[in-house]
Formats: sequence, structure tokens, C-alpha cells
Amino acid sequence: MNTHLTPQEREQLYSLIREKLDLSGAECPEEIKNTTMVRELTGVDSLKLLRLLGAVELGFQVNLGFEAMTQVQTVQDIERLICESREKYAARAS
Repeated sequence: MNTHLTPQEREQLYSLIREKLDLSGAECPEEIKNTTMVRELTGVDSLKLLRLLGAVELGFQVNLGFEAMTQVQTVQDIERLICESREKYAARAS
């Protein structure tokens, strides 16, 4: 199973995180990395996380499901969920 995004996809994910969680400028001095704890970022609440996961579903054309809310701790968790969703779709399609 491919559990990693391409560098371009990873940058797309980081961009979505910055946009949907309103992380710009002085409010988010730290760099987004795979190990970043999503729920600990400034101003993140469950509604913003839900918006982010919805944007990830649209942007990456995947279905993460509502259970994704409880599974996301780090950015890497989001990446893993994207890859798992792609694998499930590929398995159904073949």
C-alpha cells in the first residue's frame, strides 16, 4: 500500500491546512510538517477540522468518512487517510 503523497500533493495538503484552518502570517509562525499536531494549531476547533477534512475530500477526490475526525491527530494521519481511501477505491474498481 502506498502510504505517501507525492511532493506536489503534500504541498497541496499543507496549503489546504493553512487555508481552511486560517493559519497565515503571525498567527502561525511554525512550519506545517507531517508531525504537526493539527488539533494543537492556533484557533483550531472541531468545525474548522471538519471544514478541512471536507476540503481534503474534494481536493484529493477521496472519501474519508466521519470517523476521520477522531483519527486525525497529525498531518501525517490526514495523509494516511487519503492513501487508505485511494487503496479502498482501487480495490473496489479492480
